Amino acid sequence: MHIAFLIQDITTAGGTERTTCCLAAELARQGHRVTIVSVFRSEPEPHYHAEGVALHYLTQQSYTLHDSATRRLGKVLRRVSDVRRCEALRNADVIICQRLLACTLGVLAGFGGKAVACEHFKYAMYNAPVRWLRGRLYRRMRALVTLTDKDRDLFLAEGLRNVYCIPNMVSVNPLPYRGTDSRSIVSVGRLTPQKGYDLLLTAVASIADRMGDWHIDIYGEGEQRAALEDQCRSLRLTHLVRFCGYRADIEQVYADSAFYVMSSRFEGFPMVLLEAAACGLPIVSFRCPEGPDVLLADGGGVLVPPEDTDALAEALLRLINDADLREQLRRRTPDIVRPYQPERIGAQWDELLHQLTLAWDAGGSPASAPSGADPDIQSVPNP
Repeated sequence: MHIAFLIQDITTAGGTERTTCCLAAELARQGHRVTIVSVFRSEPEPHYHAEGVALHYLTQQSYTLHDSATRRLGKVLRRVSDVRRCEALRNADVIICQRLLACTLGVLAGFGGKAVACEHFKYAMYNAPVRWLRGRLYRRMRALVTLTDKDRDLFLAEGLRNVYCIPNMVSVNPLPYRGTDSRSIVSVGRLTPQKGYDLLLTAVASIADRMGDWHIDIYGEGEQRAALEDQCRSLRLTHLVRFCGYRADIEQVYADSAFYVMSSRFEGFPMVLLEAAACGLPIVSFRCPEGPDVLLADGGGVLVPPEDTDALAEALLRLINDADLREQLRRRTPDIVRPYQPERIGAQWDELLHQLTLAWDAGGSPASAPSGADPDIQSVPNP
């Protein structure tokens, strides 16, 4: 089968780009012909590698939120004809559109009939007008894949058909855990309001005098970096909190850290939590919608109420002061990761795509969940 991924910009260093490369490589390993088609290109090369996968760029232009809305819209509309003419997309048996911009271009270019929308954000991420547009787009696509059962059910309640849940796979090659005696707490993510690093700084400020020689390392870049560094200086936390920028070998960081903290206001399916758990790290996180609750439902971390900085501060202190608790949580991390191994998630995608293409050839719709679906992960289409 020829599978093409359509993505906004494969060269940016985000979770969608990383999971796209991981899934593309796994499908290629299974024997499929796989191409990643990147609409834009902001960096010379991707941050993540997809072995055995062809890569094609539609333009050398970048796409950035620093541009005005009008300029961004113009950039997108000018790419419709490029998408329509792209041989990799025209010849593909199925196109997997990653996120809303790619879905928009796929539908406008006339590929909706053989395209699968892959939704990486939680259902309520967008405002009402954008959600209305999203629903219209998804109805013109052959199927929709969400990352959580809750989001799948919300789309089904909206009246969409052929909605499936297949979560992301583990995307790191974990190193042996070396953080038993570490005094480093790690967090990884874009420096944007969604990730709530301003909340994390507020929490740390309330316990700064009780953290001893512990410190927090934040890895990532984003438009909030300057503001967060200003906040850090204002709160007199520069000796406790370090902004470390982007790190390609993040597995090394995980291996050498004591535990992980997530301060996000909301998440879809947070890959960084899965990566941290894969590397054996205990986790402290807000119980934000949707992913942390799913991943940590059976242990492996401490969940606190959303945006409750006092509770987050106390949870940080609890793990700082209790090595036995850190070890107890660490022993549960294999249970978190097991259902999301690449071969398991890849098998679900492989079965789903085969069922979809068989149904398309027959002129109908798939009527049942993939028969090879992993029993640990619910992957169910519409009733």
